[in-house]
Amino acid sequence: MKFWHSIVGKIWGTIILLLTGVLVATGFFIAIIYDDKNTEQIAHGIEATTEQIGNLIEAGTGLDVIGSAFQLLDNSTGVIVEQKGEVVASQQTSMHLDDAAYQHLFNDKKLNERLSKGGYVSEEYNFHDDSNNETVHMGAQRFKTLDGNISTVYVYRSYGDILKITGQVTRTLIISGIMAVLVTSILSFILSSRMAYPLREMKKIAIAVSKGNFDNRVPTYTHDEIGDLGIAFNKMAQQLKYNISALRQEKEQLSNILVGMADGVIKFNIDKTIILSNPPAEQFLHDWFFSTENENKVLIPPNLDVMLTNILETREEQVGDIVFGDQTYVAILTLLYNGDDIRSIVTVIRDMTEEKRLEKMKTDFVNNVSHELRTPISMLQGYSEAIIDGVAQTDEEVREFAQIIYDESLRIGRLVNDMLDLARMEAGFEQLEKQRLPMVPFLDKVVSNFEVLAKDNNVALKLVMDDPDLEYTFDPDRMEQVLVNLIMNAIRHTGREDYEGVVEVHEAANYHTDELVIKIIDNGSGIDEVDIPFLFERFYKADKARTRGKTGTGIGLSIVKNIVEAHNGKITVESHVGIGSTFIITLPLSTDI
Repeated sequence: MKFWHSIVGKIWGTIILLLTGVLVATGFFIAIIYDDKNTEQIAHGIEATTEQIGNLIEAGTGLDVIGSAFQLLDNSTGVIVEQKGEVVASQQTSMHLDDAAYQHLFNDKKLNERLSKGGYVSEEYNFHDDSNNETVHMGAQRFKTLDGNISTVYVYRSYGDILKITGQVTRTLIISGIMAVLVTSILSFILSSRMAYPLREMKKIAIAVSKGNFDNRVPTYTHDEIGDLGIAFNKMAQQLKYNISALRQEKEQLSNILVGMADGVIKFNIDKTIILSNPPAEQFLHDWFFSTENENKVLIPPNLDVMLTNILETREEQVGDIVFGDQTYVAILTLLYNGDDIRSIVTVIRDMTEEKRLEKMKTDFVNNVSHELRTPISMLQGYSEAIIDGVAQTDEEVREFAQIIYDESLRIGRLVNDMLDLARMEAGFEQLEKQRLPMVPFLDKVVSNFEVLAKDNNVALKLVMDDPDLEYTFDPDRMEQVLVNLIMNAIRHTGREDYEGVVEVHEAANYHTDELVIKIIDNGSGIDEVDIPFLFERFYKADKARTRGKTGTGIGLSIVKNIVEAHNGKITVESHVGIGSTFIITLPLSTDI
């Protein structure tokens, strides 16, 4: 592995680059600041020197003394004392000014104008107005001698000297930076090597873990982030070992779930070979293979084979029926992908034999209802023709025929009304007209309507109210329809000769469970246990052998269930053949608004 691609090279290179960048930027700013400070300091020095020489002139000091004082200045500082256009004292620098330079200085109109205003003047000055000659930083001020003459003191210093000082500082900074980079380079290499060693160890352990060895652990050499990383890596390996074990268990659980499913599941390869199947699917394939319709003894039914071909071509979910013998199945096919490629096909086989049987039973009952309609219509037609043709000779016969026509018309009306009510409720078009009413008068009115019918059927009718002061919000017409249906059914299947039948309507409010419970209890013939789950289905009759005179339409209890559920309640049945039945209506008190 190349050095620059290793973590040592990257850390070392990053540190060196950062340090170099910081040193360059810092040195640059230090040089600028130092240059400004140095220039400012030199300017202050020139001003102070000018003032000192001026003080000597004003004090009447002789020129020889002033010239001796010039010897105290460094060689980089030049001084010119001018009086009446002549140089009376001076100190030269390496520039060696001539008379032309002096005259140019003394005759500078702009400078003289500024000096004539009084005070100290500081500026950058070129003695020859030539860009090829060196520029100096100069300070000048006029002073008055004791004899009344005006002397001008010029103090200057070359910018070249200033730049020499700045250059020395810059060289010092560069040498210091190079030394810092070298020392940092060595230290960063040692540090990055120490940091990379545990990472290399982690790499070895990671390769071992990738091969399934989860027992190796990374040794912890330090207590910093690298050490924490090693600890985290060890925890990851331990957790990974646990997760792999959990995945194996999960796989076993999924396998058990697949085995325990009621629906058959078959996984096909794209060449239609079976990869996986559960017991219901194997039973399905077994039943098909040994069915009389499988003359060629193929493994899968032709319909399923066609659906497999279609789903591979269209890449859309397929649903279809598979029928052989007296069994009916529904197959649902879904594709599994590996990226954009089809990996396999999952087929769910659901046994619909029982559902089809129930659907057929409903269809048969619709036919029975049609027959029920045809029968009274035929009777209406027949007895009407008998009356018209004069078959009924006496008034008594005419009244008998008319009574039969009337009864059959009522029968047709009941059947049609029940079917319309059920259709409206199941479609959600029926709106309840709720009222808040006391329960005792309502139940007493409904029960009293059946006293004559109960007496004619040798049945004792009772009303028991555990909470006589209860008021409840409900639709009285619809709730009366529920109770009428249940009470009439109870009387019809309880009353018979030489038997004391009892039908009891029981009302109770349970405030602990927040429920209003109404029970219709009878000691009649009871309902077979196998019929109870289907009792509230449409077109279902528990007693298939009832005569036309005692049977209903088969949809009364469906209407009852829909009305109770519209009140956010539920209805259940408890019954034993030969003992009696109890229909239990449970309504919530909390929704009583």
